[in-house]
Amino acid sequence: MIPTFRFCLRISVVIFIACCLATCTSNDSVVPPSEYASKIVGSWQGMLGNEKETMTLKRDSTFVCEVRPRGFIANTLSQTLPGTIRGTWTLIGSTITLSVTLDKNVELQNSVAASTIVAFKQDSLVLKASGGDVSSFRRMVNL
Repeated sequence: MIPTFRFCLRISVVIFIACCLATCTSNDSVVPPSEYASKIVGSWQGMLGNEKETMTLKRDSTFVCEVRPRGFIANTLSQTLPGTIRGTWTLIGSTITLSVTLDKNVELQNSVAASTIVAFKQDSLVLKASGGDVSSFRRMVNL
Protein backbone atom coordinates (compact mmCIF):
# COMPACT_ATOMS: atom_id res chain seq x y z
CA MET A 1 0.00 0.00 0.00
CA ILE A 2 2.85 2.43 0.71
CA PRO A 3 4.32 2.02 -2.81
CA THR A 4 0.92 3.04 -4.23
CA PHE A 5 0.89 6.15 -2.04
CA ARG A 6 4.38 7.15 -3.26
CA PHE A 7 3.35 6.54 -6.84
CA CYS A 8 0.23 8.71 -6.44
CA LEU A 9 2.27 11.41 -4.71
CA ARG A 10 4.78 11.44 -7.59
CA ILE A 11 2.01 11.61 -10.17
CA SER A 12 0.36 14.47 -8.25
CA VAL A 13 3.63 16.40 -8.13
CA VAL A 14 4.22 15.89 -11.87
CA ILE A 15 0.66 17.03 -12.68
CA PHE A 16 1.04 20.07 -10.41
CA ILE A 17 4.32 21.10 -12.09
CA ALA A 18 2.84 20.55 -15.56
CA CYS A 19 -0.16 22.72 -14.68
CA CYS A 20 2.08 25.46 -13.32
CA LEU A 21 4.19 25.44 -16.46
CA ALA A 22 1.13 25.46 -18.69
CA THR A 23 -0.30 28.55 -16.98
CA CYS A 24 2.96 30.50 -17.03
CA THR A 25 3.10 33.21 -19.64
CA SER A 26 6.37 34.58 -20.93
CA ASN A 27 6.87 38.31 -20.65
CA ASP A 28 9.33 38.05 -23.51
CA SER A 29 6.91 37.05 -26.26
CA VAL A 30 7.56 38.02 -29.88
CA VAL A 31 6.10 41.37 -30.91
CA PRO A 32 4.37 41.29 -34.32
CA PRO A 33 5.48 43.97 -36.83
CA SER A 34 2.03 45.61 -36.70
CA GLU A 35 2.68 46.47 -33.01
CA TYR A 36 6.30 47.69 -33.32
CA ALA A 37 5.42 51.40 -33.08
CA SER A 38 3.45 51.08 -29.85
CA LYS A 39 5.59 48.41 -28.17
CA ILE A 40 8.97 50.05 -28.85
CA VAL A 41 8.10 53.02 -26.64
CA GLY A 42 10.07 52.86 -23.40
CA SER A 43 13.61 52.72 -22.07
CA TRP A 44 16.13 50.24 -23.43
CA GLN A 45 19.67 49.46 -22.29
CA GLY A 46 22.42 47.89 -24.36
CA MET A 47 26.06 48.13 -25.34
CA LEU A 48 27.62 50.27 -28.03
CA GLY A 49 31.19 49.05 -28.39
CA ASN A 50 32.63 49.34 -24.87
CA GLU A 51 30.05 51.87 -23.73
CA LYS A 52 26.71 51.39 -22.02
CA GLU A 53 23.81 52.94 -23.92
CA THR A 54 20.41 53.84 -22.53
CA MET A 55 17.85 54.78 -25.16
CA THR A 56 14.42 56.14 -24.25
CA LEU A 57 11.85 56.31 -27.03
CA LYS A 58 8.86 58.45 -26.09
CA ARG A 59 5.26 58.40 -27.39
CA ASP A 60 5.64 61.92 -28.80
CA SER A 61 8.29 60.55 -31.24
CA THR A 62 11.22 62.08 -29.37
CA PHE A 63 14.15 60.18 -27.95
CA VAL A 64 16.94 60.64 -25.44
CA CYS A 65 20.05 58.50 -25.65
CA GLU A 66 22.76 58.44 -22.99
CA VAL A 67 26.10 56.80 -23.62
CA ARG A 68 28.73 56.35 -20.93
CA PRO A 69 31.95 54.36 -20.56
CA ARG A 70 31.72 50.98 -18.96
CA GLY A 71 33.91 50.03 -16.03
CA PHE A 72 34.04 49.70 -12.28
CA ILE A 73 33.82 53.41 -11.50
CA ALA A 74 31.27 54.20 -14.20
CA ASN A 75 29.04 51.24 -13.34
CA THR A 76 29.18 51.28 -9.56
CA LEU A 77 29.91 54.84 -8.50
CA SER A 78 28.44 56.74 -11.49
CA GLN A 79 31.44 59.05 -11.57
CA THR A 80 31.29 59.71 -15.31
CA LEU A 81 28.75 61.98 -16.90
CA PRO A 82 26.93 60.42 -19.82
CA GLY A 83 26.96 61.89 -23.28
CA THR A 84 23.36 62.80 -24.05
CA ILE A 85 21.87 62.86 -27.52
CA ARG A 86 18.30 64.05 -28.19
CA GLY A 87 16.12 64.00 -31.24
CA THR A 88 13.10 62.48 -32.95
CA TRP A 89 12.39 58.94 -34.09
CA THR A 90 10.24 57.41 -36.80
CA LEU A 91 9.39 53.81 -37.55
CA ILE A 92 8.48 52.66 -41.04
CA GLY A 93 8.02 48.92 -41.33
CA SER A 94 10.94 47.45 -39.41
CA THR A 95 13.27 50.42 -39.91
CA ILE A 96 13.72 52.87 -37.06
CA THR A 97 15.29 56.21 -37.90
CA LEU A 98 16.79 58.50 -35.26
CA SER A 99 17.25 62.16 -36.24
CA VAL A 100 19.61 63.99 -33.87
CA THR A 101 18.44 67.52 -33.08
CA LEU A 102 20.48 68.32 -29.95
CA ASP A 103 23.92 67.18 -28.87
CA LYS A 104 26.98 68.76 -27.25
CA ASN A 105 28.98 67.59 -30.24
CA VAL A 106 27.92 70.02 -32.98
CA GLU A 107 29.06 67.55 -35.65
CA LEU A 108 26.32 65.09 -34.59
CA GLN A 109 23.52 67.64 -34.73
CA ASN A 110 21.20 67.19 -37.70
CA SER A 111 22.59 63.70 -38.35
CA VAL A 112 20.41 60.67 -39.03
CA ALA A 113 20.91 57.03 -38.06
CA ALA A 114 18.75 54.17 -39.29
CA SER A 115 18.60 50.59 -38.06
CA THR A 116 16.51 47.56 -38.93
CA ILE A 117 14.70 45.60 -36.25
CA VAL A 118 16.12 42.08 -36.50
CA ALA A 119 14.34 40.62 -33.46
CA PHE A 120 11.76 42.19 -31.17
CA LYS A 121 10.32 40.60 -28.08
CA GLN A 122 8.46 42.30 -25.26
CA ASP A 123 11.67 42.74 -23.21
CA SER A 124 14.44 42.50 -25.81
CA LEU A 125 15.29 44.31 -29.02
CA VAL A 126 17.99 43.58 -31.61
CA LEU A 127 18.86 46.28 -34.14
CA LYS A 128 21.12 46.08 -37.18
CA ALA A 129 22.63 49.38 -38.33
CA SER A 130 23.01 50.18 -42.01
CA GLY A 131 26.76 49.58 -41.60
CA GLY A 132 26.08 46.03 -40.40
CA ASP A 133 26.69 46.48 -36.66
CA VAL A 134 24.22 44.58 -34.49
CA SER A 135 23.18 45.88 -31.05
CA SER A 136 21.07 44.10 -28.45
CA PHE A 137 18.93 45.92 -25.91
CA ARG A 138 16.94 44.88 -22.85
CA ARG A 139 13.85 46.79 -21.74
CA MET A 140 14.47 48.69 -18.53
CA VAL A 141 11.91 48.26 -15.79
CA ASN A 142 10.73 51.43 -14.08
CA LEU A 143 10.60 50.96 -10.32
